[in-house]
Amino acid sequence: MVINLILIISSILISLIGIFFLYFNKENLGTTLNIILNGIIYVFLGILFFIFFFLSMDNYFTPNIALTLWHISFIFWLISLSILSTIHKFTINFEKQPVFSTFFYALIIGLIIGLSFTPYSFNIRSNFGLYIITIENSLLLFLLLCYNLITIGRMLYNTIKYFTRIRNKTSKKMLIILTSEFNLIIIIYSLYFLFQNVIINYIYASFYLIGAFIVSYYLIRKPFLFIELTNKIYDFIIFHRSGILLYSYNFETGEVTDESLLKGSILIGINHILSNFINRKDQLGLIKMQNRDIILEYNNQYGYALLLTTNHKNAFINKAVNNFMQKFTALNKQKLQSLNGLIDISEFRNAEDIILKYFEPFLLKD
Repeated sequence: MVINLILIISSILISLIGIFFLYFNKENLGTTLNIILNGIIYVFLGILFFIFFFLSMDNYFTPNIALTLWHISFIFWLISLSILSTIHKFTINFEKQPVFSTFFYALIIGLIIGLSFTPYSFNIRSNFGLYIITIENSLLLFLLLCYNLITIGRMLYNTIKYFTRIRNKTSKKMLIILTSEFNLIIIIYSLYFLFQNVIINYIYASFYLIGAFIVSYYLIRKPFLFIELTNKIYDFIIFHRSGILLYSYNFETGEVTDESLLKGSILIGINHILSNFINRKDQLGLIKMQNRDIILEYNNQYGYALLLTTNHKNAFINKAVNNFMQKFTALNKQKLQSLNGLIDISEFRNAEDIILKYFEPFLLKD
């Protein structure tokens, strides 16, 4: 009982810390959906599943109560695994879930939960003062193991598929660590039903707490690592209202460039927009292309604009752009007001320090 309570309290504390920093760092974590799903997984897997699962092991309760507690934990496990798989996919590459994938998960979860309520699906026995609960329904056990293996396969598939497109080595390292940890937890949970040994439960608890601690650590120290890992920024350009290039930074090479990589009709069109600044409500803020978004942000008072190209914009990029504009304006307002005739663009090289501060997740790293 004491060991189980220590494990439960530890998991609850780690989960609450993780939820707090999810909220505290919400503006650095990309989409609202990603934040909500991470919060749900902390509650479902780290708190509710852990409480019901380890309380059901203790013979302080009657067998019927213990079996009910375990059954509840079983349902939370199924739902949590589906959410965990979705979070893993969204963290790598945010896109809509295929209809077939959603339908398949809903179908198999429904079948497993339905079978779990059939008579004599589970058996409970006491061993050294602890309850051991086994699955007696062969079809239920088969579907559960298949569901667990499919989830592992899906995470490995997405990791391999998008690995070369991930922004930098730090993000790749984090993804490998967490994917391995999640898969190991699922494997250990499955082994319990095959070998019916209570020690496996404590091994599972140990690895889960390690994984939860790692996730919470990254949330505290490097929350931006949870932003869609394959989303990249390509060009970062600052124009004067006259169309003159003041500053250009290429995120793919990590170098300041003298001219934008944008060529041809796109650049001509952008120059036309910038040379005709009008009221903010009439200005174009986003140009959507097939594989990229072109973000345009204006400052009419000081006569310049920022252009950024990315796979697609998100909340983090929007915030970073706004912060950049405020800081850049504060540092260069006198220079911008006095621009006329010959312009020395080297005076605006301080933009690089601002980029390093606000766009850290997208910088080229070894």
